[in-house]
Amino acid sequence: MIGFTAGSTLGATGVGLIPATFPGDLGLVVGDLVYGALIGFFQWLVLRNHKGLTVSIWWVVLAGVGFTVGARFGALLTHRIVDEWFLAGIVFGCFMGGSIGLTTALGLGNSFSFFRFSVWLITSIVAWVAGEGIAFASNFSAAAVPWVAVAIGGITGLGLLWIRSANPEAGNLSVSISE
Repeated sequence: MIGFTAGSTLGATGVGLIPATFPGDLGLVVGDLVYGALIGFFQWLVLRNHKGLTVSIWWVVLAGVGFTVGARFGALLTHRIVDEWFLAGIVFGCFMGGSIGLTTALGLGNSFSFFRFSVWLITSIVAWVAGEGIAFASNFSAAAVPWVAVAIGGITGLGLLWIRSANPEAGNLSVSISE
């Protein structure tokens, strides 16, 4: 949630410090890279030493790349796919969550498995659909940024906890948050 809020302040299209400083496509791309990298950095800080799920420092770079690809393709294609504002939040969320989920899964390193990849991809998409749903419903109000951050951070956080504690090879798919 901290990474999302910091990323929004620096990189958000239209209101972020980076796009305001560097207008045009350069500002958008650099803003997106920083936005996503900040999300990834704070996730990496939490996950880097967790027992049962290790992520490499590449997680930060991959989150920045995934965010940028999702944001640029989402901005380009969402309104070509749907006209309805509510549905646009869902479609844009799918672009964002799918892109970030795919790229960051590569940063799972030794923790990578098809099970974890699948759960992480689905978790990322659900999180970003929820977050973008809030963003679109609020017409991208600055007051909604914390709620978007809570939705995305909360859902991805719970997903990562579940991935970390689930061991499908042993038949144990239960979650133990007390570890």
